[in-house]
Amino acid sequence: MTEKYLCENSWIEISESAYAHNLSFFREMIGGKPELSAVVKANAYGHGWQPVAELAAQHGADSFCVHSLSEALKLRQAGFKQDILIMGPVAPDCLSAVITNNIRLVVFNVETLRRLNDAAAAHSEVVKIHLKLETGTYRQGIPQEKLNHLLGELVKMPRMNLEAVYTHFANIEDTTNHDYAEQQRRRFDEMYQMIREAGFQNVKRHAACTAAAMLFKDMHFDMIRLGIGQYGFWPSRETLVSYNMMRGKDDRKELRPALTWKTRVTQLKSVPAETTIGYGRTYKTTRETQIAVLPVGYSDGYDRGLSGQGYVLIRGKQAPVRGRVCMNLMMVDVTDIAGVELYDEAILIGKQAGEEVSADQIAAMCGTINYEIISRINRDIPRVTVP
Repeated sequence: MTEKYLCENSWIEISESAYAHNLSFFREMIGGKPELSAVVKANAYGHGWQPVAELAAQHGADSFCVHSLSEALKLRQAGFKQDILIMGPVAPDCLSAVITNNIRLVVFNVETLRRLNDAAAAHSEVVKIHLKLETGTYRQGIPQEKLNHLLGELVKMPRMNLEAVYTHFANIEDTTNHDYAEQQRRRFDEMYQMIREAGFQNVKRHAACTAAAMLFKDMHFDMIRLGIGQYGFWPSRETLVSYNMMRGKDDRKELRPALTWKTRVTQLKSVPAETTIGYGRTYKTTRETQIAVLPVGYSDGYDRGLSGQGYVLIRGKQAPVRGRVCMNLMMVDVTDIAGVELYDEAILIGKQAGEEVSADQIAAMCGTINYEIISRINRDIPRVTVP
């Protein structure tokens, strides 16, 4: 038992060595020129924004990407001086905070540009903006047919510094056929040329997320937005397959998951055969069964879909989840694990004694992706950096 967490029901450990390895892996891949921007939105994909930002700054990240103004302000208030790009929308009445905190902002419509320019003029400041181009994902972004109008307005706004243009790929992770990504790349090139012809000659470009950075060297451009890869997760099995196909057997490198989610056994009880366990009586014992109660549930981010099919690790062995995962508790079967004692550590995500329960395995059980499994871990659970 880790004495530091005597008062916690569960905690997250972030491995500095694993994180540093992953960042080094990508820096070696992209070289020294492109800006390496660590994406720390959604509480750093569930890892904890502050410990991850500290590690990123220590181990070679150049800047940060976030989704919201509140995320950006947390970084500033914690003392981070690096450039920060807000990739999501900011309410019109809050644009002044972008300016006064020297934050980069994504723009994709004329209305926001006008309001931002007015706010910048009021503060006698110039704002660094990144123009999001719609190339085929159909989320945020200005479509090609509206680009010239926006550029015509932008040239009238001296307070706007068009630092970069960027796009995001729709189907680069979920397939080994990248024809659509190439189509988006061509559209991005066309729109970039329109921007240059409008008089914006020294504008940077970025398009690569983790998967694109791994699979397309010609898309590294001036910056990569490093998301899930920095945390040691592959974006998808298809990305892993495509990556390995591009390299020889001896040139394949591994990512190392940085996150381990731990709890402890808080009760042990012997349950007779032919006895039901938990809400809804969904599991019935077939023999005398040793049940361990763990103080974690779906409010903590441990998916209720793992009821009856998930497992945790205790003493290096798999302990299956029995009955339904509750809001704050869950029950696991330790009948076949010798020597289990009260307060033994249990691994919800991570490794123990050579065994592993991974976010990818949990995602497969829940019919989702590793991104969702880790990003939904409750923010109130303590995160701590370990060697």
